[in-house]
Amino acid sequence: MALFPEEPLNLSAADGYGYFPADINQTLNGGEFTIVRKLGWGPRSSTWLVQDKDEDGTYLDNEDSDYQYSAVQAFTVAKSKEVESRLLPIVENELSRTDEEIHFPNYSDSFWEKSVHGEHLCFVMDVYGLPFSHVVQAAANTGRAGLPVHVVQYASSVILEKLAVLHAEKVMHAGVELKSIVFSVARGDGDLTKHIASTPPAKTQIIDGLPAVQSQPISNYKVKWYEPMSDVSQWMLRLSGFGYVQVQPYAPERELNYSSAPETLLENPTCGLATDIWMLGCLVFQLLTGKQLFTSTGTGAERLGEIRDVLQDIIPDAWQADGHVQAIPDANGSTRTLEQRLKEVLSEDETSAVYAFLRKCLVIDPAGRKSAKDLELRDEWVKEGSKCSCCYR
Repeated sequence: MALFPEEPLNLSAADGYGYFPADINQTLNGGEFTIVRKLGWGPRSSTWLVQDKDEDGTYLDNEDSDYQYSAVQAFTVAKSKEVESRLLPIVENELSRTDEEIHFPNYSDSFWEKSVHGEHLCFVMDVYGLPFSHVVQAAANTGRAGLPVHVVQYASSVILEKLAVLHAEKVMHAGVELKSIVFSVARGDGDLTKHIASTPPAKTQIIDGLPAVQSQPISNYKVKWYEPMSDVSQWMLRLSGFGYVQVQPYAPERELNYSSAPETLLENPTCGLATDIWMLGCLVFQLLTGKQLFTSTGTGAERLGEIRDVLQDIIPDAWQADGHVQAIPDANGSTRTLEQRLKEVLSEDETSAVYAFLRKCLVIDPAGRKSAKDLELRDEWVKEGSKCSCCYR
């Protein structure tokens, strides 16, 4: 049996999958959309660029043609019912109430589509561009340990702006990681239409009777990791990855690791809005250093021990009866602390400012972490990254 280059299209819903086996030029939702190319895929869905028809049933061919394109996220058959019952209500209620200018996640509709595997729930959303990881990789290719501080400051301010909106609606993002940070696409004056025409989709392979399509993210908006803050402050960066959002009562999902947030490592794990802030702290460290802050893959107790040693923080009294806490090993004096690891890649002044910010996010006790709104509005390091471009000219 041949191997599929991307998602395993041959695995059924009974296997825990049932990916949507779509092909270029295939129509969706009764002919409303036509697939133009594949944008990407993940553990429980694939995403497709589609062209939607005008009110008269034709495609636009003018200066507004860029706005006839949308992204359709097709969930696996195995996950579609769960997404319908758990995620869709949040998207259509709590998330629909977010501010119009930073509407999250740019969702507009949903429909069901059939395939050989069964029925797939599909979300219609705004089109996104290249992942932020492209910028991170470009910097790494030059031998840098991480991104310049001002770039990370800007990214942090964008993420916190979005988290503050979500948290105001009591929505936990649950996926504040590098893979959830993406760029928008260049749109207007036919920029997107011209890009699509100049980069046709790769030829579809037929494997085991199923169409295997190669992912091609939209790449008509690009930036350089070394740009000055006057340019960085205008980057069209956005927070995506809303597939695991939750509302109260929050509960950790087994397939997620939440960047080893301490509350999720307990014998009786919990999570909440403060978990997003922990994940942001871990992401900021990764962007600055090119490394993960916490690397233990051992038991919950062993991972809690590493966190305690790296942060030089204490375990909350309220957790002392937890079985994993009681099994935490003795302190390891050879573990490099957060501050020591920052000093390996940053200057003294940079370390001082970054460390002060991270210690507001990376607190073992979730109750001790600052809120997204507080960090967005009051943290000086974040505010420095959120200034408009005119402040840097």
